[in-house]
Amino acid sequence: MPTIHEPVLLQEILTQLNPQPGQNFIDCTFGGGGHSLELLERILPARNATPNVAGGPDGKIAGIDWDKNTIQQSSNKNLILVNDNYRNLKSIFERLKKENSMGEISGILLDLGLSSDQLSDEERGFSFDSTGPLDMRFDTDSNGQTAADILNDSSEQELVRIFEEYGEEPFAKIIAKEIIKERNAGSDVQSAEMLVQLIGEIYRRKFRQPSRRNPATRVFQALRIAVNDEFGNIRITLPQAIDVLRPGGRLAVISFHSGEDRIIKNFFRDMAKIDHSRIKLITKKPIEATDEEIKSNPRSRSAKLRVIEKI
Repeated sequence: MPTIHEPVLLQEILTQLNPQPGQNFIDCTFGGGGHSLELLERILPARNATPNVAGGPDGKIAGIDWDKNTIQQSSNKNLILVNDNYRNLKSIFERLKKENSMGEISGILLDLGLSSDQLSDEERGFSFDSTGPLDMRFDTDSNGQTAADILNDSSEQELVRIFEEYGEEPFAKIIAKEIIKERNAGSDVQSAEMLVQLIGEIYRRKFRQPSRRNPATRVFQALRIAVNDEFGNIRITLPQAIDVLRPGGRLAVISFHSGEDRIIKNFFRDMAKIDHSRIKLITKKPIEATDEEIKSNPRSRSAKLRVIEKI
């Protein structure tokens, strides 16, 4: 099992999903397992408990993760770990029903942040401190483009689009131009260190005072989203999640990026309007971390939780 990191908005997730003994849940982004293991504790039936009408005495958690490094064999029969992309949610659920006797799903969770294990893996290129290549693929066995491929093969216009659309980077044009300049000089951007240095120099020319956060934050975020088609994954998965849920089941999504949150907010709002007899909007405004949580876990600062219920 991977190292368990501190899950964001944990109490809020437990309140909104309200796990009960015998119910079944799907964690589409298992990561460090923090949310899943807390849900698991609450679905295991107490001794002599009457089976819950929405599940049974053998409630299960299915933990999905695209990153094979986070998925290992589980010794708990109530925790089923699946190495797959959550955009395949419906087919995964059909497989779980057939192979693991998975029952009706009372709740689905998507936590769209990176786990601590991914950030600390220096060979993956997710972190500014990474010493390895700029990879950023969740599925390292795929033949898809790496972050380095995007930086060194894309046109200047495409780099600007990626940095602006996925990272909301204010100096997207300048950064793209500098990357092309390096490429033309025979110095492809292959490492996190080189990319951080290139962006840092641009910001130092623009500002006298150093930024409180690493100036490369937005570009790293944009590259990760582009490499893994994260916006596309969300759009494909949300309607599937509603189909998979039982009536009364809830879908909870935690986002950390304004673009992600916009996709989720618009989908939830539109579904509640178009199909109000089937969908109930639980959170008109996103639930955010308390000051206490932000103090103990700074990565929760940008987290936004939205919830929808299937009627």
